[in-house]
Order: sequence, then C-alpha cells, then structure tokens
Amino acid sequence: MHRIFTWATILCIATGCNLSSLEDTVVVSDVADEFYLDIWESLTAQGRFLEFRLRTIADEPCLNATIDCDFQQTNRDLSISIKEIVREEGCEEGEAPATANIRVNSSLPGGYYPFFVDLREKVTTEGQLVITSGAYNISLDEGGGIVLLRPELLRIPDGTIWGYIAYEDGGLEAAADEFISSLRSISKGRTLREGYFGYFTVDSEGVLKFSNTVAPSGALTFSYEYDGDPETLVNLLQEYRTEYGPGLQVKLWNTLGDEF
Repeated sequence: MHRIFTWATILCIATGCNLSSLEDTVVVSDVADEFYLDIWESLTAQGRFLEFRLRTIADEPCLNATIDCDFQQTNRDLSISIKEIVREEGCEEGEAPATANIRVNSSLPGGYYPFFVDLREKVTTEGQLVITSGAYNISLDEGGGIVLLRPELLRIPDGTIWGYIAYEDGGLEAAADEFISSLRSISKGRTLREGYFGYFTVDSEGVLKFSNTVAPSGALTFSYEYDGDPETLVNLLQEYRTEYGPGLQVKLWNTLGDEF
C-alpha cells in the first residue's frame, strides 16, 4: 500500500496535477464558533419576504467568503443549520466577515414560530419568532455561539415612500425645500413609530436616519404615504435632477421594492 501511494505521489508531481482544479470551492474546516444573526424584510413587487442574515464575528481573509448553511421550515418550526465557511476559488484579497442571506420563500402569516439554529449539527440554540402586522420579534437563547443583533424589526406600512435629498452647495437649500414641498403636496402624512425598520431607523423625534453607506451625512430625510401613479414621482424627480444636476442628490424608495 505504501508503494502504491508513493508511485501515485510521484506521478502527480511528474504530471504537474493541480488538486485545486478538482473542485470549484475550498471548504474551511476550522470555522469560528460565533456568528451574528440579523433579520430583514425584503420588499418586492411580488410581496414581502423575511430574510435571516448571518455574518461571522471575526473577519475572514477573503472579501467574498460565504457561510454554507441550510434553512428548513416544517409546519411552523423554522431552523437554520450552519455548516462551514466557504472561500471561493477566486478569493478577493482583504479582510471582511463571511456572510449568508437566507430568504424564506413564502410570506409567513402572523403568529408564533419556534426557531432553531445549530452549528455543524453539534450545538443547537432555541428561540422563537413572533410576527405581527407591525413587527417581527425574535429571541434566541444565549450560549450557542449565535449573537442576535436586535430583537425587533419594524415593518414599513404599505404605501409608504421614503428617501433623502442632499446637497453640498448652500445655494441649493431653497431647491431642496421646494422639492420636499412638492412631494408633500401629492402625498399624505405618514407617522412612523420609533425603532429599526431595516432600510432606515426612526429616532425619538420621528426623523428618519440612514446608514452612511446609503445617504450622505446631513441629508434631509422624509417619509410619506403615497397612493398615486409612480410615473408622477418619476417625473418630479427627473425635473429636479435635470435642472440641478449632480449637485442635488435625491433618492426615493417605496414598499414595492422600487428605487426612484
């Protein structure tokens, strides 16, 4: 047997075989035991879908590392099985968390759902998910290697539009105020409760806050109820973008997943 292995090794060296070419991905066996878990509601033209978002607490040496995991729904039981961290063959150099987004394919009706997360089928953490018309509330036992980022995700009411307008030139302040007034005139007031909505956060004064990766610092933010023709919004935005150019940045979203 030793002689066979030796000859196989010599043959491999002589022919210059490349073991990495035998598979498209490299699976790392010594994964970290701790992950962050977050929840998100994806808004689309086809409906609303719950997503579980995982990422490692420790950075990986590849910018495009992912987490291999499975999701199962059995009646009302929801379970995630975290297997391994996967580094793609074309590793993008740099350090970043490995990630995975798990979308629940069906729109879950309101109610109580037992929730389970296991690491490599060795450690299982139990919790629960409660869905109402206004929020997702999730809890998870501690000590299982999973850190829950937040216990509640508020749901953006149907028919809501939201966004921001930003400018660097002080001479465009009047144009920004005029845009907000024009948008308000074709919409209705929308009061959102304080908390985290995924796409944005509402503070104690009712002001929308975006992350720095979404909106520049100092941007004016807004939210309204809108049941009119989307084309009217497109035309309004185009009017201001054409007149003021890139000096006036305007972004707007709705609950159908559209970005204007």
